Amino acid sequence: MGYNKAIEIESLIGEVLTHIDTDDSDQILLTTESGRQILIHHYQDCCETVKIEDTEGKWHELIGKPILMAKHDVYPSGDPPPEYQDSWTRTTLTFKVNDATVISKWIGESNGYYSESVDLEEIVNGKNN
Repeated sequence: MGYNKAIEIESLIGEVLTHIDTDDSDQILLTTESGRQILIHHYQDCCETVKIEDTEGKWHELIGKPILMAKHDVYPSGDPPPEYQDSWTRTTLTFKVNDATVISKWIGESNGYYSESVDLEEIVNGKNN
């Protein structure tokens, strides 16, 4: 039986990406040369929204090169911009190889009672729940 295991983004440093699936607008699936699969997404709970807002750089430029830096930054709620609900959180995920950088920018919004976080999980045994 498979399951997902929460990971720290820094565990990807030194890994070499072989495939990046960005077909689903609300998640990213990274596959590494060592066989790891990392799912970047948000577990929907109820009344919140977490989505990719923007991406700087080209994902394909990371393939075949060791990840030198992987960073997860969260900018907590404050007064939300008018287009968002009562609470919002911006998250940036930065991946750097020797000659390219990709920054994935996420926005989460809710009424303040639900998580607005981005989940990073390793898919164990090739299955996710």
